Amino acid sequence: MLAWIARLFGLGSDTRPLSEAAAESPAETETAKAHEPAIEPAPAAEGALLQQVLLDKQRRATGYLFSLQAGRSGQLADQSPRVRALLDDLLIARLLTLAPHWPAQRSAWIAIDDTSLAHGSLPRLAALRTVLHVQAVDPEQAAAPEVVSRIRSLQREGIRIGLDAAPGSPWFESLAWLADVFLLDFHQAPATLQRYQAQLGAQFPLIPRVATGVDTLDALDAAWKLGCSEAAGAFAQLRGNWQGNRIAPGPLRVAALLARIGSDTENREIAAALKQDMALSYRLLRFVNTATGGLQHAVGSIEQALLLLGREQLYRWLALLVCASAQRGEGDAMMENALVRARMLEVLADRVAPEARDDLFVTGLFSQLDMLLQVPMETALEPLALTPAVREALLERSGPCADWLAVAEAGDNGDPVALLIACRKLGIPAMRAASARIAALAWVHSLAAAPEAPPA
Repeated sequence: MLAWIARLFGLGSDTRPLSEAAAESPAETETAKAHEPAIEPAPAAEGALLQQVLLDKQRRATGYLFSLQAGRSGQLADQSPRVRALLDDLLIARLLTLAPHWPAQRSAWIAIDDTSLAHGSLPRLAALRTVLHVQAVDPEQAAAPEVVSRIRSLQREGIRIGLDAAPGSPWFESLAWLADVFLLDFHQAPATLQRYQAQLGAQFPLIPRVATGVDTLDALDAAWKLGCSEAAGAFAQLRGNWQGNRIAPGPLRVAALLARIGSDTENREIAAALKQDMALSYRLLRFVNTATGGLQHAVGSIEQALLLLGREQLYRWLALLVCASAQRGEGDAMMENALVRARMLEVLADRVAPEARDDLFVTGLFSQLDMLLQVPMETALEPLALTPAVREALLERSGPCADWLAVAEAGDNGDPVALLIACRKLGIPAMRAASARIAALAWVHSLAAAPEAPPA
C-alpha cells in the first residue's frame, strides 16, 4: 500500500467488551492519541454534531456542512442564547483542530448564531476555507449595526458569509447585501423556493446559491434547475437498484485474500496467492517498507512482509484496499466518508476489547461498500471473511456493532434526534460522539496529506 495508510495501525489494547465500555462514565475515558483531539466529557447541554458532505453537479465533494444542535430526552431542546453560545464555542474549538491538515479543495460550512460572530477564534477558521452559515436569533428584527461590522471584519480576514434565503424578512434584508452565498433549504415548499429564487435572481444575480436538505433525487434535480451550484442532504446516502451487478475483478481478488485470512489459511498459502498478483505484491512490499522505515534492511519478500505485518494488520490493510480499489474517480467522497465512520467508531470505543474494536472499524469501513462497488450489500459481503457481528450489523442492522454504526450514520444523515437517541442507547454522551467524529475527520485528512494519495 501507499504512505497514507502507514499510520493506520498500532492502537491501544484495552480488553473490555462493548457493553461494559458503552456504560462507562465519560470522566473515566482515556484521551485520544496525541495527534487527535481529546474525547472530552459532555457539557451541561447535549450537542448533536451533524456533518454532511456538500457535492457539486459532478458528485465531487466540495465541503462539509457542520452544525452542533442541542438536545434533551431524545428530542431537540429549545435553544436558549446561553446554550446556543456554549455549543457554538464548542463547535469552533473542535473545528480548529482540523486546520493543520485541512484539504485545500474543501470548505467548511459552519452554522452559528449571529450572536456568536464576536467569538475571538473565528478569524482562525479561515484556514478551513470557512463559510459561516449565520443564523438569526430573531429573523423578524433587522441585524444590529455591530453584527454588520463583525461580518465585514470577518470577511476581511478571509471568512465567507452564507445566509438562509428568506427574502422579505427584516433580518435577511438587512444583511443580504453582505452575503457571499445564499442557502436554499429544500425542506421548504417548492413554491416558496421558486419565489425565493426569482427574488434572489432579480436582486442578487451574481451571488451563488447552495441547496441544503436535499433528500431525494427529484429534489436534487430541482436544485440544479433553480441554479444551485452545490447540494447537501440525504440524497448522498441513497442506494441504487444494483440487482444483478457483479463485483469488479480488482476488489474481488482482494476480497478472496481477505477470505483466506479469515479462514486461518497458513501464511505460505497467503503468500502464494499474493505472488499471483504482481500489482498487489508490489503495493504490499511498498506499504511494509513505508510503515517500517526504521529497519536497517528493506523488506524484499512477501513472506517477510507477512511476518512483519501480522495477520490482523494484513486483514485491515486488505479491507481498506477493497474500498480504495472501488473508487470511481477523484470526486468520489464515499471512500473518505467510510474511513471517517471506521475511525470514528474505533475512537469512540477506545476502551473495548481489541477484537471488538476491529469489528467496529470494519463495520464502519464497509457500511457503504455496496455504494462503492454498486452492487447489493449481500453481493458485496459474500466473498469477504467477516465476523458474525459485522455481518449482522451491515445486513440486518442488528447485533453488538449495529448500535455503534447508528451513531455514525445519524451524524451523516443530518438527523440530530436519531443521533441523540443512538448515543443514549449506548450510554455515550452526544458530545463524546461529536469529538470522536472530529478526531476521525482530522485523522483521515492527515492521511490524505501524506506524500502519496490512496490508489485509484
